[in-house]
Amino acid sequence: MTPAAAVELAFVAASCGVGIAGTLAALRTRAGARADRLALRLAREREASFVEASRRLADAARGCVEDVQAEIARAARHLAPAVDAVLLFEERDGALTCVFAAGERTAYFVGARIARDDPAALPARAVAAGHRVTLADAGVRALHPADTAAVGVPLSLDAGRSCVLVAAARAALDADAVDRIAALADHASPAYLIALERAIDRHRAEYDGLTGLLGPRAFRQRLGGLIDAARHAPLARLGLLFLDTDRFKAWNDSYGHAAGDALLREIARVLRGAARCAADLVARNGGDEFCLVFTETDKAVAIERAEELRARIVQLDLAHLRPPQAHAAVRITASIGVAAYPADADGASALLERADAAMYHSKQTGRDAVSYHGVDGRLVRLR
Repeated sequence: MTPAAAVELAFVAASCGVGIAGTLAALRTRAGARADRLALRLAREREASFVEASRRLADAARGCVEDVQAEIARAARHLAPAVDAVLLFEERDGALTCVFAAGERTAYFVGARIARDDPAALPARAVAAGHRVTLADAGVRALHPADTAAVGVPLSLDAGRSCVLVAAARAALDADAVDRIAALADHASPAYLIALERAIDRHRAEYDGLTGLLGPRAFRQRLGGLIDAARHAPLARLGLLFLDTDRFKAWNDSYGHAAGDALLREIARVLRGAARCAADLVARNGGDEFCLVFTETDKAVAIERAEELRARIVQLDLAHLRPPQAHAAVRITASIGVAAYPADADGASALLERADAAMYHSKQTGRDAVSYHGVDGRLVRLR
């Protein structure tokens, strides 16, 4: 090859190299631009998802805690599709209790308790750390044996009130998915706190602060609801017990208001124990008066249960409720009136009036008794 030909060939090769390099550089630039556009689109979609999640959480907070819990689960699965189990743990009585579980494989977790100081438990570790903890962290054990990945994130609630969001999956969760779950917890905290406060307010409005029983207004509303439902069930029946504590004023005057409050709480405990199912109603009517409604119970059975309740109250050992220096013992018994739906009345107000009248009959004829309306309408004292 002549020197001139060699020079020409080298020039062509160099030109081709420059062209290829330029092409590759252009391709890399285009790929980078496409990646940037994709990243921007994904970022915008993620931002839109969080905006939508926040809006839905705010709407749920206007309802109840259960609505917020369900929305958290929905959002977690939307933001991290690999997640197939979402759980919420709240601190109750010194332990972390599962109050919500979404996902077939973890639904049975509801009610499960985890020691707050268990260093290997994912929810407890998250509470102690004050930030996200994953299953990949050293010394953390899975809540479910099928969990391949999981993250626990504490929700920011009031001091002394711990709540942990746990999201788990049978597949791996990448770092981005974990970040999204952590961000969801931040977005969910205000809505969850609002819903909890609303639930507390509703509970205070419905329940008596001293005994924990239903208050008068809530009791009447629920009794009315039971009777309304019973009207559409031909065989439905209810038994209402109206109870007044005998000699409560003497007890209060002799031992003081603290002992009086303790006695009312003890009577409330006995009444709760007398209820037979979750549908039964137990209420404090005011002062030392109480009401108990037995569902699916006819009048004869209600009278029998009232007598059992009267005997139980007579047998109570109340010595520990009296001040240590107290000597004279005030004997506590109960006067009880029984009325039944539909045997005695067909409405809530009328039923309460009939039971109240029967209770006063017990009171006026010697106390410590059960009374009811006989078939002829006259009041009958059982003892």
